Amino acid sequence: MKYHFLFVLLIGLALGLPATAQERAPDSVAIHPEVHHVLFDNEHVRVFRAIGSAGETSPMHSHPPFVLVSLGEARMQLTLADGEKVIFDLLPGDVHWMGEGAQHSWELLSGHAHVVAVEVKSAVQ
Repeated sequence: MKYHFLFVLLIGLALGLPATAQERAPDSVAIHPEVHHVLFDNEHVRVFRAIGSAGETSPMHSHPPFVLVSLGEARMQLTLADGEKVIFDLLPGDVHWMGEGAQHSWELLSGHAHVVAVEVKSAVQ
């Protein structure tokens, strides 16, 4: 069932791509620095940690492609760029890939989310 939610989430992210870069939501760290903390940043990747508890929300924001590793356990509701809402669970050790155009807001419905994400800026050759 968890993979069904992830599949729906990834399809929703793909369908929610903006027509132009100007329509892109603000960067996650810029719009919500209280939750998204940069741990490392160079020309290839940005690594951030996000921590929140039930009731926490984050406004609409964007990410470049990234891999997310869950360290906590939480149920979240994402609202995608097109308004679609997706509920999914994060469990310790879960790893998820989010492709280009990841735009969403979120609300923690239960639990304690603690994730580390690595956003890809460019590939090292």
